[in-house]
Amino acid sequence: LNTSESAWPIVLYVPNLMGYLRLCLSASGLVFAMQQQASMALNTWVAASLLDLFDGIAARRLNQCSKFGVLLDVLADNILRTIIWVAAIMESLKQNQDEEHVILKVCCWTALICLEWITMVCSQCNQANADSGHWKDFQRGRKAPFWIEAVFKNNFRSLFGSVAIFGLFVSPLGSYVWAADRLSKTTWPWKVLLESEFAALFLIRSSYVGRVLCVVVECWLCSEYICGLIYHDTMQSKQKRR
Repeated sequence: LNTSESAWPIVLYVPNLMGYLRLCLSASGLVFAMQQQASMALNTWVAASLLDLFDGIAARRLNQCSKFGVLLDVLADNILRTIIWVAAIMESLKQNQDEEHVILKVCCWTALICLEWITMVCSQCNQANADSGHWKDFQRGRKAPFWIEAVFKNNFRSLFGSVAIFGLFVSPLGSYVWAADRLSKTTWPWKVLLESEFAALFLIRSSYVGRVLCVVVECWLCSEYICGLIYHDTMQSKQKRR
């Protein structure tokens, strides 16, 4: 493990370069999706998702951790998932399905996009105000419910954490594949799994279990931050009246 301080410019840190690449891959996937190349879009987005597994390792091994890198990582995650959800919405709107069913799907997916960005804003603002080391340090100064602790335990390296991360990344990918109706047109390595409608449905429905768990966590994080703001403002208001 390299413990010496990196002499590289922060914007050129290896994990940050990986973050830039993830942003490029996310945008490229959207271009493929708009060109009706669902397989290329899926492969590109999966590659962007897998890179997320290695940027943290690179940061620690190369001693290139930075607050800019943390923010870039969160932005790359959110932008990737937003792009996939948008692509899924675009594909759903093209289908000749029951209008109420399509509207329900679009509203739910749009709500997920909004919730993710609201959570990111609340988490980053909370980190800035508390001057904590990382947005995942949610327990500083307060006790979280056991299901929240179960998700964040060992940096998501737990059953509930794995289910949540699986749902967070797979649910938009699975929704896009299903909305694009490309189950019989995908190419390796997704062909074997996605040619089976049962397997695809099982994968997508399983991911939504994890996504619901994420919604619970996101709502708790947002409510904690917003309630904290209201409490802070209330206390300041009382002090001014004294």
